[in-house]
Amino acid sequence: MTWLPLLATVIGAAIALGSALLVERRRERREDRTERRKSKQDLYGRFLAAHAHTRAQLRILAETSGLSDEERANRARAAYAGCYAPRYELEVLAPQPVLTPALEFDLRAKALRDLVIEGTNIQAQGENYLREYLHWLKIVRTAMRADLGTGDT
Repeated sequence: MTWLPLLATVIGAAIALGSALLVERRRERREDRTERRKSKQDLYGRFLAAHAHTRAQLRILAETSGLSDEERANRARAAYAGCYAPRYELEVLAPQPVLTPALEFDLRAKALRDLVIEGTNIQAQGENYLREYLHWLKIVRTAMRADLGTGDT
């Protein structure tokens, strides 16, 4: 009979320890999910912001006259250069349903850049390219919002 209180104490300690570990593990998972979501939000924001900045720069560049072909090409490449880092980060962190349309969208951005390098006015002659670019932008945004679980997708 003297072992019964000791056994009850050991079992109680095991239950308490198990409960504490379970609660801690759940908390860690929740924090990991929150941190991962925040990282994705930041990355998706940087990716879209870089492309918005590039689009604005390319639009301005396409309407600027008096530039040599070399200067126009250098400026167009420089405008797009800010898109590389967020794209590479996306390739590492984003799930496939976001990555696939993001890479397609990025290809459309490069096509616009190349049109500007050629001296094409993207508003006038590059209308189809711009329409396709904006179409893929919408698809990427929808995929990102679905991945983050934010609002209507």
